[in-house]
Amino acid sequence: MKNIRNQYHDTYYVAKQPILDRKSRTYGYELLFRSSADASVAAIENADSATIEVMTCGFVGSQDGQDQTKRIFINFTEQLLLEGAPRALPPSVTVIEILEDITYSSAVFEELIKLKQEGYLIAVDDFSTDYQPSRFLDIADIIKVDVLRRNRNEITHLFNLIKNKNALKLAEKVDNQRGYAFMLELGFDLFQGFFFARPENLVCKTIKSSQATKIRILAALQSADLELEDIVKLVTSDPSITYRLLRLLNSAAFGFSMKIESIQHAVALLGATRMRYWLHMIVLSDIASRDKPIELFRLALNRGKILEELASKGMMAENKPETAFLFGMLSLLDVMLDMPFPIIFKDLPLTDSFKEGYTSSTAALALYLRLLQAFENNDKDAISKTCLEADIPPRLVTEASARAHAWTEMISTEIV
Repeated sequence: MKNIRNQYHDTYYVAKQPILDRKSRTYGYELLFRSSADASVAAIENADSATIEVMTCGFVGSQDGQDQTKRIFINFTEQLLLEGAPRALPPSVTVIEILEDITYSSAVFEELIKLKQEGYLIAVDDFSTDYQPSRFLDIADIIKVDVLRRNRNEITHLFNLIKNKNALKLAEKVDNQRGYAFMLELGFDLFQGFFFARPENLVCKTIKSSQATKIRILAALQSADLELEDIVKLVTSDPSITYRLLRLLNSAAFGFSMKIESIQHAVALLGATRMRYWLHMIVLSDIASRDKPIELFRLALNRGKILEELASKGMMAENKPETAFLFGMLSLLDVMLDMPFPIIFKDLPLTDSFKEGYTSSTAALALYLRLLQAFENNDKDAISKTCLEADIPPRLVTEASARAHAWTEMISTEIV
């Protein structure tokens, strides 16, 4: 199976570099695009795509073991700012960096004001003497000054220009002790650079999604009448989207303590507005992929639908239909991601019953997983044994399988 698995996931790379305060405590991290695992600089061909990858994959990857009080700095292009892309991420930790090549228009200014009102912090990147209009500096929460290859007089002049602004002053690209001591004495609040730490490269894996699925979701997102239940249907149709939604909700930035039992539950936690922005970004991050590894998707969807059908008939103890669907659909994550379930569990807020169902043969949900596998393999002895053990008439499983197959084929015609 290993030679097939890599068809089913994409690998993305991002680096994170710490930002320290005056007491050398970690204030946050800047996320940086990388084109490969060993790249030390950002080789960016498309700035929008790079930002989206950092947002969708890098943000989640950077949250592993992360203190939720630490800020995450992300560079946003003008187009993504105006599209509201930052709203896909939680305002409690997100710092929106506006780059020096942005058009300082009224539209950008008004959008930044709205984002500030929603709780996001704004950082002006690479401050110099010749571009930022003062009104953008006036709304900035953080002003970054690139100190590399600047002498002390130049740095002092730049600092004095912003000294009275109501913003934290960040010295970036600090590369030695003497420079740090000078910047500290001058009055900078935050510091970033090789002197403290080089960017740490992270590897993020995501399940691939088919091209037509992405287009269909993008089209649906254009509707002004899109309701929460419509969003649930969009997420339900794609194991890739479900996986990444669960990883996002599991990140420290959201601070959710409860475990997820259904897609409806997950979507409700994030909310309709943020789900719209997040789905938009997820789809755009995948849109360049041309591969269509539909076989595993079909099987994952079919598994989920069979269990949903059985649960709706009261054949799965106290499991709700939507819980049964989620359990079945996620049962192939180990194959899709080419990693064992215990590793996957670190990233997903799944209940203990789900985890045990995938890893323990004696767990309650494991019985239904064996039932699915028996039917997939057309193993008549295993079918009889598991149906007897689960107290489910084989006829009901056959009927559920037929309905699930028809549903999966209908869904598949939209995503192949």
